[in-house]
Amino acid sequence: MKPDQMLKPKVIVFDVYETLLTMSDVERKVNQVMDSSRGYTIWFELFMQYCFANNSLDSFQDFISIGKATLQVTASKLGRSVSDAEANDVLTLLKHLPVHEDVPSCLSELKDSGYTIMALTNAPEKLVFERMERTGLVSYFDEVLSAETVKKYKPDKTVYQWAAEKIKSNVSEILLITAHGWDIAGAANAGMKTAFLKRHKEFLFPLSPEPDLTGNQLSELVSVLTTLK
Repeated sequence: MKPDQMLKPKVIVFDVYETLLTMSDVERKVNQVMDSSRGYTIWFELFMQYCFANNSLDSFQDFISIGKATLQVTASKLGRSVSDAEANDVLTLLKHLPVHEDVPSCLSELKDSGYTIMALTNAPEKLVFERMERTGLVSYFDEVLSAETVKKYKPDKTVYQWAAEKIKSNVSEILLITAHGWDIAGAANAGMKTAFLKRHKEFLFPLSPEPDLTGNQLSELVSVLTTLK
């Protein structure tokens, strides 16, 4: 969809990790622990794979437990082992990740334009809320929601529908901004509008619906959103 054909959404939902917070510190740490430049890529793909697999299981496994277990699988794939202490050090970094430089000013512009802004993450709500509180980002958000609350993970349709209910909006009135192709697919499947932010090493899936907006920088997306009527 071209920007001039797009109606102004009532709510903007942000993914958190890599979209708002950079994962570069975690990438360096995982590669160091695994002694491999491929360590982080293998781990993150497995991490997401088993979160998505959990959506098909009768028992729910929490985000941090899956992260730790997939670190162990990654180490095995690379012929190494990872101690509990090393795994905990990696996952503790999720509490301290830096904010992408463009985020505060862009959130401020969106808020000044009258948007309701929500964060929707697969990570634990307490972990994300505390990080946003320490960085000052929390003041821009009307809601900070974790998919763990409904015991499903994005891109399960249930998560996006639940988020819409929490903010008392129809899914069609919401725009998701994310750096992950699988998130675009899930939100579009639920009926949301989507915007893809081309962050580090992230790509769209060719078989997914094309996002309504695409930008190399968050400021590009914001410049469009602040002019919509």
